[in-house]
Amino acid sequence: MVTNFSPAHAQAPNAYANTEVKTANGDLMLLGHCEMALLKQGAFQQWFVPGFTSYQPDSFITRLLHPLLKNKTIEIFLGTWCGDSRREVPRMLKMLESSGFDIQKVKLLFVSNAADMYKQSPQHEESGKNIKRVPTLIVYNQQIEIGRIIEYPVASLEKDLLSILKGEKYVPNYSQLR
Repeated sequence: MVTNFSPAHAQAPNAYANTEVKTANGDLMLLGHCEMALLKQGAFQQWFVPGFTSYQPDSFITRLLHPLLKNKTIEIFLGTWCGDSRREVPRMLKMLESSGFDIQKVKLLFVSNAADMYKQSPQHEESGKNIKRVPTLIVYNQQIEIGRIIEYPVASLEKDLLSILKGEKYVPNYSQLR
């Protein structure tokens, strides 16, 4: 189990894929690019599974999202230590799944809460993406960002994502931080 980070470790390819570490206070957190399956086990399942199974996405809007999600890619930056991530990420993934998006293709990037790595991933996938709050869901069309939901939705996850995908004017929370 990795307990500290050094630039040498951060440069190794896939060094932080599916990595579980202990925080300074002994809690477990995930770091780097991790598979959703890790959220369904161990300490993480206590908040992920109930949040995922109990969320009921708006089925009318998810049907509208389905064709608009074609050929889009999605990244979610989150922290397993973060209350907003614990609340919103299970809902985000359930909404995407209900919209017919293959949630196994969502790139989950876990960031740290350690003082020297705050809201950073070990391999710095957040670099240049202006990640100030988590969770942050970013939607890409052909590798170009078309929108993001920051920390929590403005209207609802479904409505916010629909606005982004339709190219409507959408201003996420904390947009002034960008």
